[in-house]
Amino acid sequence: MKAKRYLIAVMLAASQLILIAQSQKVSSQGVVIGHRISLFSEVLNEQRDLLISLPNNYDRNIHQYPVILVLDGEYLFELTRSIVNIKSSRNEMPESIVIGIPNTADGRYDMAMELRFPDGGGFFGDADGAKINDYLSFLAQEVVPFIENRYRVNHHQTIIGMSPTFGPVLQSFWDEPDLFNAHIVLAAEVSLTTSSGETVKEKLLKAIQDTDRQQGAIYIGKAGDDLKRRPEAERLAYAELNEKLENTANPNINYRIEILEEENHYGMAIAGIEHGLENIYPPDMWTVPYRAFWNSEDPASELKRWYDQLSDAYGFEIIPLEDAFYAGQTLKGTARRLNRQGRKPALLKLLELAVTYYPNSPELKAQYENAKK
Repeated sequence: MKAKRYLIAVMLAASQLILIAQSQKVSSQGVVIGHRISLFSEVLNEQRDLLISLPNNYDRNIHQYPVILVLDGEYLFELTRSIVNIKSSRNEMPESIVIGIPNTADGRYDMAMELRFPDGGGFFGDADGAKINDYLSFLAQEVVPFIENRYRVNHHQTIIGMSPTFGPVLQSFWDEPDLFNAHIVLAAEVSLTTSSGETVKEKLLKAIQDTDRQQGAIYIGKAGDDLKRRPEAERLAYAELNEKLENTANPNINYRIEILEEENHYGMAIAGIEHGLENIYPPDMWTVPYRAFWNSEDPASELKRWYDQLSDAYGFEIIPLEDAFYAGQTLKGTARRLNRQGRKPALLKLLELAVTYYPNSPELKAQYENAKK
């Protein structure tokens, strides 16, 4: 009898599942986070892919964007674009074009820098750093012009590399400082000796202390878990870097050098990229005082003045956000607030400014026309 009741229950449950499935309309649609472009590199003599992520409403906007180049694109591209999208939507950095550069099947260690332990052993095996210059040429002579010819980009460029792929990032920082504006080095080794006979720490000290440099930003991060398998000299090197740079760093160079104690080797990429971007776009510079704008007599003028000053500091145009996910601290959010307050002259002036920033926005144009009536 129990077996019969069990069989009936199973049959009823199966029938119910069938009815539920039949009553629901299931659809599937891909989520687009970017697109892939392939180009042939004459420098590397091979076909290479680029992963491209453009800001929201890129196709209808008119301004130019900074570029973030991400090595290890197959691992770090999606993470970087997500962090950039969240931070830019909260007024913590400018909207940016993110370019991921995936590795070829056996090419990741081609970018490894020659680094040696005190006993002469190679950290990256037999890596001799011979191809790092080829990769820098590939980026400077092929990738960057390719992007510049196809997208609206400004001159500000950030490069990110991790573990072996930090080779081109570090070498560009101390040998070709004008190649990139900002550098993010993840899972860095700083106590080891380079092919020049100097340690990474010594080369970083010279570069960050160099008073001839007009600008620059570098983030160096390491997971605390990595230090469990490194000589004590590695932890000491991080401490010594910060101690020696405290009073000697070139004030034109933003730097942040840290150990992320609770992170592991690859997991540290999340915090590392976030902290690296904060080093380039410091929170104290990017706390937009929208509430002060809202309470001022002329919100449009105050908003424009603030963003003009920010643009001057970075050397490229930075404009207020048109809109963002549940964010009032935007042009549309400010317009809504002024409209609720019945401040029509201030609203009209704000929308006039907003349309100059976003002339192809149908929503802003419609709001502006309505406000003029």
